[in-house]
Amino acid sequence: MDLWPEAARRAGLGVTRACRIERHDGRLRAGSTTLWYSLPDLGAGEPEEPAEAYLVAAMVQAMSEARALRVHGAVSAELLDNLTEFRDVWHRLDPNRYARVELSAERVTPRGTFRQRGDGVVAPYSGGVDSTFTIWRHLRGLAGHRTRRITHAVLVQGFDIPLADDAAFGSMRRRAERLLGEVGIALVPVRTNFREALPYPWPLVHGPALVSCLQQCRPVCSEGLIASSDTYDTMVLPSGSNVVADPLLASASLNVVHDGAGHDRSAKVREIVNWEAGVAALRVCWEGEHKERNCGACEKCVRTMLSFLANGLPVPECFDRRLTLAAVRRVRLTSAVVAGAWHGLPEAAARNGVSNAWVDIVARKLARHRWQEAVQSARGAARSTFPSAVLRTIERARALTVGRKVARPSHLVRRVPA
Repeated sequence: MDLWPEAARRAGLGVTRACRIERHDGRLRAGSTTLWYSLPDLGAGEPEEPAEAYLVAAMVQAMSEARALRVHGAVSAELLDNLTEFRDVWHRLDPNRYARVELSAERVTPRGTFRQRGDGVVAPYSGGVDSTFTIWRHLRGLAGHRTRRITHAVLVQGFDIPLADDAAFGSMRRRAERLLGEVGIALVPVRTNFREALPYPWPLVHGPALVSCLQQCRPVCSEGLIASSDTYDTMVLPSGSNVVADPLLASASLNVVHDGAGHDRSAKVREIVNWEAGVAALRVCWEGEHKERNCGACEKCVRTMLSFLANGLPVPECFDRRLTLAAVRRVRLTSAVVAGAWHGLPEAAARNGVSNAWVDIVARKLARHRWQEAVQSARGAARSTFPSAVLRTIERARALTVGRKVARPSHLVRRVPA
């Protein structure tokens, strides 16, 4: 996979940066696409090693396709160092899916080379609980020695808000500009075709996608914060963003910090409720028809509303529907990542003296999911341990115990004369 960075194009007060991505099978070109980012010109000129954003963006896709990555431009030795470890982490966690690909660049900036570094700190802002919590805790100095002064926030069109939905993004942008402007944070709206140019499953690539957008704020900002999606005890690997992999996306000119993994969603809600304007601006939904609003019915909306109730707090008015027990029952825990996000709800409710029917429903859902995972794990272990003939016998016995008919091998069927 070859990355060919193009010269930045300026129009009015904006700048567009792009990279041509070419895939090769041997000597034959297997395909070409262009990845681009469009944003306001921050007035600090082009970042050194502009190709680094594209290298970060393409890493997971290249590993999944087992393609070596070649950058036709400059890359810092620090980023190549980190991405080598990033590659090894993903390969070790799932060697059948992620190859240990080779990384190379036409020019490698030596380690420790002096470069202009801005004193700004940038964080993604989507309106969700995680990003709202990260901004609020640093504004209020609640992160202790880890507290940063966030100067910029990136709002992205092309991730959960589609590129074609200008109306939804415009509404969300105006809301975010008002909210963040009141606390002295400059909003940087970014448009990108990342999801079309590198169409890998989003839950496995959103960390590198976000960092590639934060890279666009160099050299004004030299540090980026990625709000945690999971806690240390519910982390599932590999995942698109986590405390192990995110810091390995750092380069010589942009440090990357994974922020807030010591707090589950209920704890985050308990803090942000003190920021009334932040709560009123919450936008957690990505499944609803109106991307700038909360549908109130999807898994993430229901989970977020329950996080408020688990803390003994009212559900904010930013949700379009009133929460019902039927809505809680309809939710399906479709993966370990989703189940992990629900894990702390019953505990938070118990801690805050909240007793309600929804608590029992969630507890049963989690118990059922743990049982299903245990069954799948046992089946996987059996497949790798027992001969296929034994497995077939076990499956027939299991089927008979639940009343299923199992076809008998033909040589065991008793022939009845006509």
